[in-house]
Amino acid sequence: MTTESTRRAWARYVSTGLIADSLLREPVLRAWERAHELGANPKAPKTEQLSALDTERLVDQQQAFITAARPYMEVLSWAVGLEYHAIQLSDAHAVLLSILGDEESLHGPQQQPGPGALCSEELIGSNGLGTSLATGGYFAVEGPEHFLGCFHLFTCQSIPIRDAKGGVAGVLGTVLRRPAASSRLRDMLICAAQGIEAELLLRQLESDIREVMAAPGDEQALRVLREEVDRLRESSREGLRIGARQARMSRFEYALRLLRLAEETAQDIRHRALVWRSLASLEEGQRRPVVLTELVRELLGLLREEALRQQVELVLGEQEPVHVEADALMLSRQLLHAALQALPLAGPGGTVRIDVRLESLLSEGKATFLPLPAPEHARVAPQPRSVTSPAIKPGEAREPLLWRLPTLEVAPGEARLASGVV
Repeated sequence: MTTESTRRAWARYVSTGLIADSLLREPVLRAWERAHELGANPKAPKTEQLSALDTERLVDQQQAFITAARPYMEVLSWAVGLEYHAIQLSDAHAVLLSILGDEESLHGPQQQPGPGALCSEELIGSNGLGTSLATGGYFAVEGPEHFLGCFHLFTCQSIPIRDAKGGVAGVLGTVLRRPAASSRLRDMLICAAQGIEAELLLRQLESDIREVMAAPGDEQALRVLREEVDRLRESSREGLRIGARQARMSRFEYALRLLRLAEETAQDIRHRALVWRSLASLEEGQRRPVVLTELVRELLGLLREEALRQQVELVLGEQEPVHVEADALMLSRQLLHAALQALPLAGPGGTVRIDVRLESLLSEGKATFLPLPAPEHARVAPQPRSVTSPAIKPGEAREPLLWRLPTLEVAPGEARLASGVV
């Protein structure tokens, strides 16, 4: 399909009310059909708007979401530079919450709608924000593919933002005049969405932490959890701002690199948040076969940052492939508690040696965390911290399962691309 054929299809629809399906891309055709059934007016001169009071109330209610998205919107706007553009954020009903852009886009004669604008398909037909919500995924709409004629100058693309529970928090979108420039922003937009979602996940995680801390639990693990959340937030948010100001290369190249780094950080945040939330809770699982050796390795990976903060080296010693039967969540908490106890006993400059072996006579698997203080601090050798669990007996018919800490099955960016990028 070409821009000219789409323009003919729009002119025909406006004059006859008939949709020329052969002249439209499939996703645009479906959007026009939905808009037609909902009674949207293609000749509307602009979007409808909430009252000033209702807009103010909505923005206040959504301030946490806007704050989480703002650094990523700033990077997208910075990447475009002086070119005509707008970076938009809407709520889950396609009501515009925030917009960044150049002076003409915000205040010129063809300015973009501001906060409070109603951008649902029901009211304005196919558009970046509303159609992205309607389809549940990334959506791009170019020129006359917009249902409203007043938007035919622009190329838009948007992607939904998911909250910590998987629901839709809102939509992030871009508006440009040149399709080529818009296309270059696609990867950045997807990366930015991941960063915002990670921010929302961290906010939910902090709420979960407060709930867990109200009940009996491992205070030391919760302290480490909170510090981990703070560290990851800073690396994700502040890194974008500082890096953007220091850039010397192409805006597009640098912003894309920056946002891809943010996406990687977001993946790390998600993984660690899932793990820490599981370990900090008081939930219980079921007893089943577990590879103790692998579980210890994963937990040590989780504790690398805490060990660096305390200036302690983690050293893996004896690592037999030990299979045990245990409630994996409870066993993980016991291992985490033992490791966190061993770190301060080793002290700055010290080492914690971790051994996993099978105690054949006792028929149990054993993980030992041995604190080894630096020579200048060594007075009395600290006692090792050990965790044991019944071993799976040799010859048992069932195969032990490799239980792992919570992970993401598919990288969110890959899932999005697979489900709807055009």
